[in-house]
Amino acid sequence: DTLAEKRTVAVTRFDGSSQNQLNELEFMDGLVCCNIWHSDDIICVNPVTGKSVREYDMSSLWPADQRGGRENVLNGIALGKDHVLLTGKLWDRMYKVVFPDWTTLF
Repeated sequence: DTLAEKRTVAVTRFDGSSQNQLNELEFMDGLVCCNIWHSDDIICVNPVTGKSVREYDMSSLWPADQRGGRENVLNGIALGKDHVLLTGKLWDRMYKVVFPDWTTLF
């Protein structure tokens, strides 16, 4: 196999709007989860249809006005044993998060 592009999928949010600027993609529980660049949103997308099936506002983790700069945005997602780790660009912290609606994830 190669790294050649095989196909693309247009991503659609709950409200029907198209979404670009997907960042930090992570395959979890059969979904492609990613943050939206320059926002505190994480969405999880069906990789076949491109439709968002989960959407999370993570702005309460570390309020933007306390981060020290416009570029200090959420952009790190990693799957742990029974949790998800979230961090951001130039952040000095990491958050351990459990999503109650991801019962089959772990």
